[in-house]
Amino acid sequence: MNEVFLKTRELGEAIMRSEEYKKMKEAENIAMKNEEAANTMGKYLEYRSQVEQMMASGDKDWAKVQMLNDKMTECQERMNMLDDIVNLNQAREGFSNLINQVNSVLRFIVTGEMEEDEGCTGSCETCAGCRGVN
Repeated sequence: MNEVFLKTRELGEAIMRSEEYKKMKEAENIAMKNEEAANTMGKYLEYRSQVEQMMASGDKDWAKVQMLNDKMTECQERMNMLDDIVNLNQAREGFSNLINQVNSVLRFIVTGEMEEDEGCTGSCETCAGCRGVN
């Protein structure tokens, strides 16, 4: 079992050295230095937290939930217009794709099964996710 955890740690460290991770962290730092972006994200998260708390409670004020959802939508629309947020979202998507590829490779190695919707042709030459793993 210790070998599994050692290899997991090595994988985590390799992921942190990846271009996708570095780009995401850099984009996060840039977005957080952008006062408008940071404030808008903060408001969005605050509204979302309020909605989650209301949904978890037994007494739901649907008018307030709708008002908070509207405010979240306004924040989301504003964030979609800020280049630093757009860049951050793209970097996060790239990192997420990397993690999904890693999970797919692990799943294949452990189970021998490939997910049908990933579009794997069975040829490693056409796949950007597995090169260098073999």
